[in-house]
Amino acid sequence: MTDPNLRISNAEREAVIARLHAATEEGRLDLNEFAERSGKAYEARTYAEVQRLLADLPEPTGALAVPPPSAPAHPNAPAEMRLAPKASSMERKGDWVVPPRLVIDAKASSVKLDCRHAVIRSGRVDIDVNLIASSLEVVLPQGAYAADDNTDVMASSISNHAPYKGGTGIRFTFSGKAKASSVTFRHERRFLWWRW
Repeated sequence: MTDPNLRISNAEREAVIARLHAATEEGRLDLNEFAERSGKAYEARTYAEVQRLLADLPEPTGALAVPPPSAPAHPNAPAEMRLAPKASSMERKGDWVVPPRLVIDAKASSVKLDCRHAVIRSGRVDIDVNLIASSLEVVLPQGAYAADDNTDVMASSISNHAPYKGGTGIRFTFSGKAKASSVTFRHERRFLWWRW
């Protein structure tokens, strides 16, 4: 059990803010309560201070989700998937099927690909991007890693928090163009009982 007197990190504070935001969207907190608790979360120094802010909120339902031990059969899985949102927010999560190639053509949009519990049949997933004023976040399954295969970037940022460190996990490659956009590859984040 975490010592309540230990100091928390910035990433953990952001996780608390995300949980408070989710509780507000669920109707458990009103906007004034969200603003007040968010302010206290940013000022918090220890786990004890943070736990008080969350004491009357239930655990998020997503934290109880357990992936099936074996992936279901998907005989008609496509070899390629194209996502082309325009001024929209798009998310794929759960046990969705990840094809060997993803093409993302997003304009003024937000795209999140949560692959933690996804069905991935190949040892490599190629992600082709054409982003304009958009964001792409890819959450990799355990053991997977990401590699940049020549991305043309203009007024954009690429953050790869899952580089190759040895092993034989699934390789995610990304290439293409990003203008005024952000691309992030990462693994699952954990804080107390939350996973995201």
